[in-house]
Amino acid sequence: MTETRAESRAVSEFSILVVEDDAMLSLAMEDILRKLGWTNLEFAFDLSSALEITQNTLFSLAFLDVDLNGKPSLPVARQLRQNNVPWFFTTGFGSRFDFEELQDAPIIRKPYSEQDIEQAVLKVQAQNS
Repeated sequence: MTETRAESRAVSEFSILVVEDDAMLSLAMEDILRKLGWTNLEFAFDLSSALEITQNTLFSLAFLDVDLNGKPSLPVARQLRQNNVPWFFTTGFGSRFDFEELQDAPIIRKPYSEQDIEQAVLKVQAQNS
């Protein structure tokens, strides 16, 4: 299947933030996203850098690790929600957590697959088109 110029531009302009404190998981996510054609990526490895990035940059989508070195990523989720940026929590903990206000948040369970990530990104792209 040949990708049209418009499809190629849509993929490259689609910006994704990955907030993950585990370097190996962050690299794995980067590999998955790049393999699938999404290259406009930004990474944050702790709560303070994630908050700074989300205050200064608008993204098309974000993946947030629930727990960042013992600190919940809830403030980042709030910032993204305020900016109308769709996001998914990624977690190896259970399917629910103590973020009462965000109990309806979409969750991708670790370990996630390439298909899990692709479906999440395509879902957001479809909603935005």
